Amino acid sequence: MASRTENTPGAGSAFLKPENISESGAYAWLTPGKFALLLGVLIVAFFPDAVFLDRGFVFRDFGIFTYPNAYFQRESFWHGEIPLWNPFNNCGIPFLAQWNTVCLYPLSLIYLLLPLAAGLKYFMLLHLFIAGLGMNRLAAQWTGNRLAAAVAGVAFAFNGMTLNCLMWCSNLAALAWMPWVILCVEQALRRGGRRPLAIAALVGGLQMLSGAPEIIVFTWLIVGALTLGRVISDSAIRLRAIGRLEPIVSWVAILGAAKPLPFLELLSH
Repeated sequence: MASRTENTPGAGSAFLKPENISESGAYAWLTPGKFALLLGVLIVAFFPDAVFLDRGFVFRDFGIFTYPNAYFQRESFWHGEIPLWNPFNNCGIPFLAQWNTVCLYPLSLIYLLLPLAAGLKYFMLLHLFIAGLGMNRLAAQWTGNRLAAAVAGVAFAFNGMTLNCLMWCSNLAALAWMPWVILCVEQALRRGGRRPLAIAALVGGLQMLSGAPEIIVFTWLIVGALTLGRVISDSAIRLRAIGRLEPIVSWVAILGAAKPLPFLELLSH
């Protein structure tokens, strides 16, 4: 069955669509689009003050770490400066070389271009949405059950650890992309082809640029364990899986290299 999927013309056009999910049954109506709408409604209901009023997140590390970092990054951005060094905290600390400043993460443009307070809260809420939607797609791939996938998506977006990560841009961003990385790599290893491999590398690179090393390492440990299990269970795909994983890892390292290289330069001193 796996080889048939891999050899089907146009298989790349169905990328990210689970292969084993039922299109009939009691929960067939719970399509990805309707789940996305449900998840959006839940986020609005959970944070109405942040969505509709001029209020945001200030608790714990958000107020003493995340907001000051974002402020310094935004000031550097609008003055055309590379934020190499932050002189305002702890008598001066490295900024670009820090892992968790998200200064090279593309979606940080949300709070760089918008007013800072509004941009930061929308950054956080968007990543809650990305997290829930990604886990919904991954659970659909694993279970083939729309209800189970919906429960998994909501639980991943609203569990205690994810909500606690609303204090940190980097941790929340890395956590949000974790199910997408696992899903994209799984499908790339199964189907092959340039497009799936490129998408897996792009999503992995995005997570790398988020700059949360613990979550990034944990994500790739999961990917490695799943790949190892796949190889052990079916020796016929061993070389094919390894051959497809190698370019994904290489391109993720290349796309995300801008984040660890300044850190390694700092470490050398």
